Amino acid sequence: MKDMRRTVLVLLSFFFIAISGFTDPLTEGMYTRERLMQVYRDEIAEASSHEIAANEVGEWYNIIETSLFMLIRRTELFRGTMRLIITDRKNARCMMYPDGTFLVSTGLLDYIDSVLFMDTTGSARRIRNLNNERENFFAPIAAVCTAQFALNYYSTAKIISLSPEKLYTADIMASVLLNVAGYPQGLLEAWLNRLASLYADTETAKVFASFATGSIKPAVRFEQLNSNGDDITHLYEEISGVLFALQNRRGTADARTVLGNLLQLFPQSLYINRLNALVSHQAWLSSLDKRDTEMATILPAAVYDNASVFAFFQSADFMFENDDDEQSDYVSKTMPTRSNSAVYEQAKKAYSDYLTMIYEAGIASGYAYLLASSPLTHERNAVLSIAEQADLFHTSADDKTARANYAALLSLLRKDYTKAQQLLADCLSSSVRKTTGKVLFVTTGFPADERLIRCNYFRILKKLNNKTGAAKERQWLADILKEPEAVTPIVLRNVSVGDTVDKLLSAWNRPSAIIYNYYNERWLYRLLNTEVIIRSKDGDGAVLQMSVGFPSSLTLFNDIRTGDSRDGFEKVCGKAVYRSCDALMYHRQGNLLQVVYGNNKIRNITIRNINEKR
Repeated sequence: MKDMRRTVLVLLSFFFIAISGFTDPLTEGMYTRERLMQVYRDEIAEASSHEIAANEVGEWYNIIETSLFMLIRRTELFRGTMRLIITDRKNARCMMYPDGTFLVSTGLLDYIDSVLFMDTTGSARRIRNLNNERENFFAPIAAVCTAQFALNYYSTAKIISLSPEKLYTADIMASVLLNVAGYPQGLLEAWLNRLASLYADTETAKVFASFATGSIKPAVRFEQLNSNGDDITHLYEEISGVLFALQNRRGTADARTVLGNLLQLFPQSLYINRLNALVSHQAWLSSLDKRDTEMATILPAAVYDNASVFAFFQSADFMFENDDDEQSDYVSKTMPTRSNSAVYEQAKKAYSDYLTMIYEAGIASGYAYLLASSPLTHERNAVLSIAEQADLFHTSADDKTARANYAALLSLLRKDYTKAQQLLADCLSSSVRKTTGKVLFVTTGFPADERLIRCNYFRILKKLNNKTGAAKERQWLADILKEPEAVTPIVLRNVSVGDTVDKLLSAWNRPSAIIYNYYNERWLYRLLNTEVIIRSKDGDGAVLQMSVGFPSSLTLFNDIRTGDSRDGFEKVCGKAVYRSCDALMYHRQGNLLQVVYGNNKIRNITIRNINEKR
């Protein structure tokens, strides 16, 4: 496996060097990670020599996979390929390496089980929820590792332990990631307390030697974490606000301001630089006339944008079959002008800053899409090569962002409509990857909106004069986008979408916190583990959407709640109508239910209008 990864790296590096005048940032990002990985190669080789298959740890594999998906994919920390190594070793280990490889030992899993066995003895409820207890135990341990990756706290010289300042910052970031991922509060504090008790026993301390943090004891970290409560709250509000703006395409200007400030604090953070690239690209797209863009750009993030779906569907629906629009081409229509050239350059720099640190196929495909509008010939000449290699790099992943963008560029640049059609057909027909053997990978999710991919597919079928296929796609999109004949509100404890703020306050009282931007207010009800979005721009204060996390005491229709099985949910709601934002989307009583699953259990349900207008 190690040799294969190096071979892929070398081949791709030669490829990018071969692109005339275009060796950075893609090649630099690959070499940056490779240099950082060199100090861990022997460690990974030793661990992988004791690697075991997923079925040898029973339900633990699904628990680990779900936790990493929530901490890394749902937080938009990283969408690249991530190998998962479960090593059969007595010593407790948990580590995330610079290239995204994640390591966990059976020694850690055995310890968690032994503690939980003692804790749950005599409690039937806790025994029934054993896997939830396992995940809540494992998640903060994994969060500390992912925080190190998010902050890019690595060096070409092996780090024995982080400096006190970096360690405390990593704990702050870990707490934020847990909150953003939807975990209950207090998990990291509970883990630091347990870790302190572990080091009180000499033999147990040896087993957990890899968790030692130099002279900084767990008790000191615990005290420091508690004293950093305001910093944690502030950073959570800023990052979650950026994510909300990104995922709903509302408040992009505010998000860019926040990211500019965060980059001053964390200039080398992979996480902040990745978010900056995505939000900057969104700002660029917003500066363009949708009639000129023709096809949807698929960003490697869970973005739900109803307005864009309508716009691209109408654009494709009104075009003539086999219409190449000879009046002007994509490049000339989208090339930066005086009014948006600064926005374009900022987006290009943001992509370059991130890709110089690490190669990620979905991000690289977005970068290729951006360069298709470049005024520089040598950058435009590199577009299809960059997009093709991104597609090849991510070809076996669940996430089809790179493939969808490569297909769109083949069409927009009028290079190969037939291949574009085949690639998009694959995006729409691909099933979820199955886990087999010892070589494991963390699922990438499916962040794209299937409706946007189908809009692109519809347009290409019309260009190919495939009347039957185009008619089929048009009907699918029209059915999905049509207004429901009747809407019956889905009521959560006397509150539903469309209700007023007064009714919400009367039913649920004041929220734990309110996070503002120009368009919306996010009301957080922590005891209910629920977020309510309120329209603020027009001043009517209506409830736009309600998101219920896991666990929550709130129940929906038929006593369904988060934590229930997918099978049970679909017996009531039927099958999903499409995929979007790592979720399956269902139509129920004229409402849209956006359901995120983990290990086939409901992790989050968002209720919104089918064709919401914000």
